[in-house]
Amino acid sequence: MPEITFQTVYHTQWGQQLVVVGNIPELGNGKPQHGLPMEYIAGGQWKASLKVQLPAAISYRYAVINNAGDILDEEWGADRTIPEISSRSDQLLLSEGWRARQHPENAFYNSAFLKVIFKPVLFPSPADESDNTGGRLHFEIDVPRSFQRLQLCILGNIDELGNWDLNQPLLLTNESYPRWQVSIPMPKRAVIQYKYGFYDPLVRKVVQLEAGENRIFSTYGTQHFDLTAVRDVYYRHKSPAWKGSGVAIPVFSLRTKNSFGVGGFSDLHLFIDWAVQVGMKIVQILPINDTSATNTWVDSYPYSSISVFALHPQYLDLTQLEGFEECIDRKAYTKKQKVLNELPAIDYEKVMKFKIDYARKIFENQKTDFVRTKAYKEYFKKNKHWLEPYALFCVLRDKYGTPDFTQWNEYSNYSAKILKEFNADKSTYYPQILFYYYLQFHLDRQLFSVSEYARSRGIVLKGDIAIGIYRNSADAWTSPDLFDMRSQAGAPPDPFSDLGQNWGFPTYRWEVMAKNGYAWWQSRLQNLSRYFDAFRIDHILGFFRIWQIPYKQIQGILGYFNPALPITREELEQRGIPFEANRFCEPYLTPEVLDALFNVDADEIKSIFLTPGENGRYVFREEFADQRKVYNYIKDNPGYEQWLERLLKLHAEVLLLRDLNEENEVYHPRIDFQKTFSFNALPSSLQDALDSLYLDYFYHRQEQFWKSQGLTKLPAIKNATDMLICGEDLGMIPACVPVVMRELDLLTLEIQRMSKNPRTEFLQEKDIPYLSVCSTGTHDMSPIRAWWEENTREYISRFYHQELHLHGIPPEHCNSFIAERIISQHLNWPAMWTIFPLQDLLALDDELKREDPMEERINIPANPNHYWRYRMHITVEELMAARDLNRQIRILQQNSNREDL
Repeated sequence: MPEITFQTVYHTQWGQQLVVVGNIPELGNGKPQHGLPMEYIAGGQWKASLKVQLPAAISYRYAVINNAGDILDEEWGADRTIPEISSRSDQLLLSEGWRARQHPENAFYNSAFLKVIFKPVLFPSPADESDNTGGRLHFEIDVPRSFQRLQLCILGNIDELGNWDLNQPLLLTNESYPRWQVSIPMPKRAVIQYKYGFYDPLVRKVVQLEAGENRIFSTYGTQHFDLTAVRDVYYRHKSPAWKGSGVAIPVFSLRTKNSFGVGGFSDLHLFIDWAVQVGMKIVQILPINDTSATNTWVDSYPYSSISVFALHPQYLDLTQLEGFEECIDRKAYTKKQKVLNELPAIDYEKVMKFKIDYARKIFENQKTDFVRTKAYKEYFKKNKHWLEPYALFCVLRDKYGTPDFTQWNEYSNYSAKILKEFNADKSTYYPQILFYYYLQFHLDRQLFSVSEYARSRGIVLKGDIAIGIYRNSADAWTSPDLFDMRSQAGAPPDPFSDLGQNWGFPTYRWEVMAKNGYAWWQSRLQNLSRYFDAFRIDHILGFFRIWQIPYKQIQGILGYFNPALPITREELEQRGIPFEANRFCEPYLTPEVLDALFNVDADEIKSIFLTPGENGRYVFREEFADQRKVYNYIKDNPGYEQWLERLLKLHAEVLLLRDLNEENEVYHPRIDFQKTFSFNALPSSLQDALDSLYLDYFYHRQEQFWKSQGLTKLPAIKNATDMLICGEDLGMIPACVPVVMRELDLLTLEIQRMSKNPRTEFLQEKDIPYLSVCSTGTHDMSPIRAWWEENTREYISRFYHQELHLHGIPPEHCNSFIAERIISQHLNWPAMWTIFPLQDLLALDDELKREDPMEERINIPANPNHYWRYRMHITVEELMAARDLNRQIRILQQNSNREDL
């Protein structure tokens, strides 16, 4: 029976054991404690042998365990497999390097690098004319960071490896890229010294050899093996760590001569050309899913989609639809286009009305033909699982005039029966359903065309995946078991929002999602990977814990983390806190509090909204018992609007919040309760006890629990796709988050004005990890020019002197010199990626930038009803023609060693 000998190098400590763990009984069936033990030889070398029938579908990895069988360390990456050329081997030696879990090159094993940035020319295997009767020596190494027209080679001290002659290397093939490999007859006994390098076929010479000491392999003792596979790891690059740059812009913000009042998918082609022109490698956009819920400008919010799969019709290029010329009055179309394109910002409602009307007109002409096409049939088959319920949702939304499916009478609960009824050929609604199929089919074609174009030009298209779903969405309607509709997601208070944020999304029922391996998430990501090679996870902290706000409340400040280890009555007693539910969990409404907030209106507030309670305090009347009831009442009675914020503040006058999900009554501290009247009315000893509890809850007790949550969910998400994953990890960050992200090779987000180091006001270079995306800001922040003007002079002065290292009085406005200083600083930082909002790049040119910097703001997080309508003030065509700006951007990147392969 054939025998496999495994050999690797790992420097262990006393009591540690290396094992080979694999998918067959001899390798423990995946259980490390039952894996094949390896024998320690010397110098960190370990060896083990196994007799097994070949060829066999064996997958395996190396792991380090202790005496109890617990894993102390294991290799990074996918399980190994036996080399394909081993099928005729009776004696097989696998000499393999250990794949370290913390190596920076691990971050290149994704489609962004393998299929776009580093994608090399194919170097196929030459015909093997050597003698195959004896043993074979096989070299193999994974090198994702390759150079497109260069071929990997080996140069060494024996004839077969060129005897160090730069013109005679042994060339490797990359048919299984990123794996490079070559096989030769087994050389005579020798101690082989060698290095990998890159060979230029044009000059027929090795142009680069890897850094470091020579690699060494001895063929003494290998002559009896039919195949000896030397599987090396990590090419040792002489150049610095790879760094790239990119630009961020929402698709809707693009402006070209051909756009129709809003940026569309087809506008990305020209913008990608501009990115190539200035030497950038990534174009980042915001979510592009359909948000058409109310058919008003409120739907401009891109993070509130009615389907996590469907694309937004506003991005459709009508002129690319078959039948456009014969169905549409081109003169009338051009007139509307001109009016919309001359607006400084998007008129969402007009754009949507015109586009949908035009699309319906073309559809009526094409509806019997497009369904017969092969392309449509393939699309429908692949996407049927979400497309059918989404289209039905849209039709019912139109029928009832609301996306709130609880108002859809007998259709409030989704079922296969309803789907069948509406999809019947004779159904009066079927043509309407078919229209939504038509829209999605063409949106997919147009976006996929952009994706393929970006890849062909070496540009990574980076998408954005929202952490939540819209409450009144097709997803919530069809899969209600996956979402907790009693609650809503948001964020705790931060420097941009004192009251926190309430996004309105229902939170996830992770325990239900886990039952089928998070299939909903995996399907979502697999769908995205058709278009993108990288994506940003909005609020990645939500995979550890989400800020959950009861649906009956409005403000984020009344939320708490879920999941979290709560506080029990017993713990309160042990800490010397005399718990009273009415005092700690109900609003603290005393005459003094009411006078402080409402002054002369206090009596009127009491008469309308309150009723006397115990101990001289007041309580809200039942009809105003929570923030949502107050909000709805004042919405219907606008004469009281001047009191709204203060009434909501009264509801937030609590110290502890009851947990929604626990059967037994447990509690969570209200964040920032130290700022309440309620807290400050307590004796100092009780304040100290509550402070101690607060610090333990938010900064200590949850860490291991939240780490386990992240390590449970994120690997399942990551393994669903080969895209490069970047996490938006801003805000109140648990200490476990960067640890887990590093372990999973997820890129962090670093923002200069949001230091994660509590000891520094601004982000410092020493705190920036290589595996990160560094940016001057996000869509939720003011671009640098607006930020410069809206902050205090003291704050800007500290930044000017301490961070930019400039002297004197900072200018009142952020001029092009300041902008260049900031951008150059970011480019020179150690982050793998530096991505700039387009507005900040335009700030480099005093002639080209927008006159009013405040008009460049995309979103204001503190305003839940913000109108997302920012558009470039110049066209992409004009941007491409801006020679001085484009030259400056390219030079800044070259000076900072941002790679431009």
